[in-house]
Amino acid sequence: MAGVLVAIYISGWLAVTVAVYAAGRRLTDREKPAAHPLMVSVAAGALWPLLVVGLVELSSIIVLTKVPSKSRPPVGIAF
Repeated sequence: MAGVLVAIYISGWLAVTVAVYAAGRRLTDREKPAAHPLMVSVAAGALWPLLVVGLVELSSIIVLTKVPSKSRPPVGIAF
């Protein structure tokens, strides 16, 4: 089980590193390139599980703000 989790983490790390590096190369300013684009890509790849957790939290907040609240009867003391 642990070997499968490590394999998933490493494959995600590799995929995110390549995607961030490619996006950085594509979106960078040609006159002033970044100092260490590969190191930043590797760091982003290492932190990909945190990005997934953040996206899940963001999507749950968006979904919960769209759901209408249920109206409840007011709570009071009846005499």
